[in-house]
Amino acid sequence: MKSFLTDNVALKLFSLVLGFAFWYAVARESGVEFAFSIPFELRDVPEGLEVVAQSVQQVDVRLRGPAEILRGISAQDLSVAVDLSDAQPGERIAYLTPEDVAVPFGARVMRVTPSSLKIELDRTMGRTINVIPRILGAPAEGFELRSITLSPQVVTVVGPASQVRGLEQVTTEPVSAEGLRQPFSRAVGLELHPLVRLASGTGIELTLDVREVRLRKELSEIEVITRPEAVSAILEPKSVRVVVEGPRSMIEQLRAKDLEIEVRLDGLGAGRHKVVPIVHVIRPDELAAVHIVSVTPDELVVQVR
Repeated sequence: MKSFLTDNVALKLFSLVLGFAFWYAVARESGVEFAFSIPFELRDVPEGLEVVAQSVQQVDVRLRGPAEILRGISAQDLSVAVDLSDAQPGERIAYLTPEDVAVPFGARVMRVTPSSLKIELDRTMGRTINVIPRILGAPAEGFELRSITLSPQVVTVVGPASQVRGLEQVTTEPVSAEGLRQPFSRAVGLELHPLVRLASGTGIELTLDVREVRLRKELSEIEVITRPEAVSAILEPKSVRVVVEGPRSMIEQLRAKDLEIEVRLDGLGAGRHKVVPIVHVIRPDELAAVHIVSVTPDELVVQVR
């Protein structure tokens, strides 16, 4: 027995140390701890209620388990849920325990921080409000913004009563009219509080009616022509004054020679008659947008012989 204890002492001590080291390594590997920061889910919010505030957005979870298991875990593998099925409007304290954390098999939750969080809820409210366009900049020189069209012009929004109750209108996101030379249309979003949303639909269609600046011009002493020319007649007066309106580029180049003024004598017998002058644009394709505002005088006297 004595020889058994005393023989090969060095070898036996080495084996003992090696065994202890192996045990320590295994024990250490089975007890490592990893920490994760994960968002939490607010589950089963009652219909008619809105979450308006929460004291934290994420919680820290500390796990313990074998290293080979914990090394294969990411934050996406963990979840924390807070049950709000019995919630009421107002402030609520929710308590978190390790049992509230779902983790992969082999890992154990040691601690959740914070262990409680504050949640504020409000009643859901809907309201119909006007939409106001927000336009930045101006069209190019010589052009103007003649009208702004929104479709729809009113929307129904939904959200926490504290945010919706005082709303009278909502503006669109900024839309630039800078340098525009023609009509412009696009879908735009609304500048709503993050907790407020549209009850239906996805946005607003906004149209900017950008046109060339319109000018008025007076053309005087335009001679009036009688037709048929075979009818002998004397006009009083023999000329008229015409006011025209249209795009700047057309009006600036318009001259009296571009207009023809006539009166029709068809069916008129001998004697004095009142006739209405008719204005024709001689180059209708080039001057299609020119509008006749007035003719003075608007009636002429003709003496048919």
